[in-house]
Amino acid sequence: METYSQITPESQSLYDELRLDGYSPLISKREYAQIIGCSLSTIDKYMAKGYGVPNYKKLGHQRNAKVLFSLRDVAEYLTGQTVKTV
Repeated sequence: METYSQITPESQSLYDELRLDGYSPLISKREYAQIIGCSLSTIDKYMAKGYGVPNYKKLGHQRNAKVLFSLRDVAEYLTGQTVKTV
């Protein structure tokens, strides 16, 4: 198993849980939308505005080129977005 120095226990736990749920190390926009519970069009809007999504790779320069997210980046992004209340 890979280890990264900046991985928090929370993000590692989420990553492990997502892997057990059957997600591969690289996921599509559709799979990311499924993980966070929103529509594919919402992901497209977030990407156009430049927020609401972790780092991603676009395969090609076309407007409709395939987009892939690293599952590890997704786990880090989602656990880093937690707002703590008092």
